Amino acid sequence: MSNATAEFGYTRWGAEVVRLAEPLSARSPEPRAPRARSIARNGGVDLVVDGRSVRGVVQRGGQASVAQLEFAPMTTAAASILRIALGAANEPGDETYRRVVESGAWSQAALDVADCSCRGRGDRCVHILAVLYATAAAIDREPALALRLRDFDISLDATGDAASDPPPDHRHPRWTTLTAFDVRNYWDAGPRD
Repeated sequence: MSNATAEFGYTRWGAEVVRLAEPLSARSPEPRAPRARSIARNGGVDLVVDGRSVRGVVQRGGQASVAQLEFAPMTTAAASILRIALGAANEPGDETYRRVVESGAWSQAALDVADCSCRGRGDRCVHILAVLYATAAAIDREPALALRLRDFDISLDATGDAASDPPPDHRHPRWTTLTAFDVRNYWDAGPRD
């Protein structure tokens, strides 16, 4: 059941990201969480989403910090169950979430990378927490974002084929291997006669 009174994570998809900021396994409340929620609530985070990466520029007072998050991709088993649960839907709802969790194949959202430009240089600074809350709010507005952050392409149908109109934001690999370049033609400006 979604929590419509929650400020961040009122959908089950957004609540998964809130759990990254407020893990249930924590022995005490996170002391930086109230400030991070305030920053996110008051528009102090500018998010840029690129595939599984979220870059947040966090304005706090007269200073800005850049927090970089990268979400872990979902497992193949979770993606298969999710594809079945979604059916022809373009937007995952709380019922879809319930079905994938009950399947037993679902794994909660996790981060591969959490880094910030601030002096704290930890993975739990106020800037990273603010970006997590802002990401949860973005997911609450658009639950399909939770799937894209975990490398799930909602435009594919149940057979894994592309739907009729793929979304305009095609994924680009984050890194290109050096072996992908032809070094013999690296300095060529154009075709030679």
